[in-house]
Amino acid sequence: MDAFEYTNYVQAALPWDKLVSIARGGKCYGGESEVRMKYNLLQRALIFLPLAILLALTIESEVIDDKAIALFLLLLTALVGILFAVRYLLTTNENELLLQERERRLQEAEQLYQQLQAAHQHLRELDQLKDQFLMTASHELRTPLTSVQGYLALMAQFHDRLPPEKHREYLQKAQRSCEVLVMLLSNVMDASHLEVDADICPAQLERVPVHDMIQGVMNLIEPRVTQEQREVHFHVQPHLYVRADTGCLRQVLLNISMNALKYSPPRTPISFSADVAADSNSNVVISVTDEGKGIAPQDQARVFQRFVRLERDRHSSIRGSGLGLYISYRLIEAMGGKIRIESKGIPGEGTTFHIQLPMAEVF
Repeated sequence: MDAFEYTNYVQAALPWDKLVSIARGGKCYGGESEVRMKYNLLQRALIFLPLAILLALTIESEVIDDKAIALFLLLLTALVGILFAVRYLLTTNENELLLQERERRLQEAEQLYQQLQAAHQHLRELDQLKDQFLMTASHELRTPLTSVQGYLALMAQFHDRLPPEKHREYLQKAQRSCEVLVMLLSNVMDASHLEVDADICPAQLERVPVHDMIQGVMNLIEPRVTQEQREVHFHVQPHLYVRADTGCLRQVLLNISMNALKYSPPRTPISFSADVAADSNSNVVISVTDEGKGIAPQDQARVFQRFVRLERDRHSSIRGSGLGLYISYRLIEAMGGKIRIESKGIPGEGTTFHIQLPMAEVF
């Protein structure tokens, strides 16, 4: 979020015209202003009317000397006292209204100030997350680039002494590293696109064979699986097809598979399975399971948010951008599917990601 976006964000969050009106002592409550004007007119009448009466009676008392008039003046004096008492009560009532209005303005200004503080804090947290992302992304991108560079260097140095099968093997491994690199760059590009447009659309929904898709992802992660001496369990019902975007689905499965490898110990198995959804014959559920630390139920919704990583992982040696699951969630959602987590958060019991997508017809 740059300065321009932050300005728009704060302007959307805070009604500045209202805040300026409060700061200048403007009238935010039209009904109360009308009541106040009526009170002012009534008070002026109650002030000047008794004075006029007393002045008239004083002049008249100098001309007429009568007990009846004296009694009348006494009664009028009492009336004047009553009028002043009424005025005092009205003034007290108005002061209470003014205090209540002032209290409301103070409370509203306090709320606006708290909203401004929250917006500022959100921006600071987002800046920290982006800084962490830049450090992590540089490490994540360096890994496949180093692999490609290494295999190409081997082929260039030992070109004449390498047998054809080794040439083919190194080229395939370099190609897989390039595909991982493309996946990482796609995450970054998709995250930028989502931040600007708040939307993402798959390029083309088509009939995708689940067996071939998962097998292709397994081939991409094969170098790391071999390096960490893992077993990969594959349980996919034949003739399963989903309606999805091929590139988007591959990106999602690769994100989740790389997370499964990253957050589970070496030599532990990774499982892929796919079957018709138990609650609906029109959907297919693809599952990826590991035997890592697991994800606590209270954290499962958070991991699908942008730049979010669990506290335990932020302070570990495990690198991550906090974008993979966020992008995966949005892509699956855009393809008309759902993604959920099954885990108790108990180390060793691991995590299962379930991806549900509409089933495509089998021809």
